[in-house]
Amino acid sequence: FLRDHQDLECWGPEKHTGVWRLLLVRHNEAGGALIMVQYSSRNCKEKEQADKLEAALVKLKTFIVDEATRTGLKIASLFVQEHNEVGNRALDSTPVQLVHGDAVFHEKLLGLSFRISPTAFFQVNTKAAEVLNCLIRDWAGADKDGIVLDVCCGTGTIGLCISQGARKVVGIEMCEAAVQDAKLNASSNNVSNCDFLAGKAEDQITKVIAEYVTPGTFTHCVAVLDPPREGVHNKVLKALREAPAIERIVYVSCNHVAWVEQAKMLCSPSTKIGGGTFTPVR
Repeated sequence: FLRDHQDLECWGPEKHTGVWRLLLVRHNEAGGALIMVQYSSRNCKEKEQADKLEAALVKLKTFIVDEATRTGLKIASLFVQEHNEVGNRALDSTPVQLVHGDAVFHEKLLGLSFRISPTAFFQVNTKAAEVLNCLIRDWAGADKDGIVLDVCCGTGTIGLCISQGARKVVGIEMCEAAVQDAKLNASSNNVSNCDFLAGKAEDQITKVIAEYVTPGTFTHCVAVLDPPREGVHNKVLKALREAPAIERIVYVSCNHVAWVEQAKMLCSPSTKIGGGTFTPVR
């Protein structure tokens, strides 16, 4: 489509030129596909360019739907997102527009059904995600006397998978859309022992400890972290270190370089951070 059906350029990150930024395609086990096209209009301020972009977006929808029909691809949802900031990552608050199909997309994981928004994080390899979540559940050692903090919980995948063995799971996530997905996922799967909170993890960790653990409702607390590639903010690590109720951390990292630095902060003595240190076990 970009080559043969329109003449707007792809985004150039160095000089912030062009229009087309990102194509996201997600498949589920049912054979459906979620597609999101991200573009920038910052270089289309003149009427001629603006009209070109508007026409191209209309053609894009028709092209994708027609090609899907021709090839047998089942499009469950087609979205577009306008992202005009210079950074590659759009803010969680950047809106998306549904142009074809259903507003929600679902995937099954370990017998649970998950609603996934186009901008929410969800593991792309479902089979590998099932293996990973089983391992996290085993290492967390959740039981009926403890509470699990699912930090960077996204759509609630880890927390809901852990919930069968835990008395209580509290998920914490910055992205409001992901938190709404997590709450709907808990409801649709009839899971009643999970709460999901939107906000900065460093703030919410302290609040959760004060509300759930300090009164003596639970005998122990485990934190599970599955952060972005760059890891969590140092303030989050500080909050974990300074929460004596947290006796164990299960840290899931997709970037071993970032993990090494994060491990130093969690496990090394420091005059800048209160509380005890954690000891690597596995």
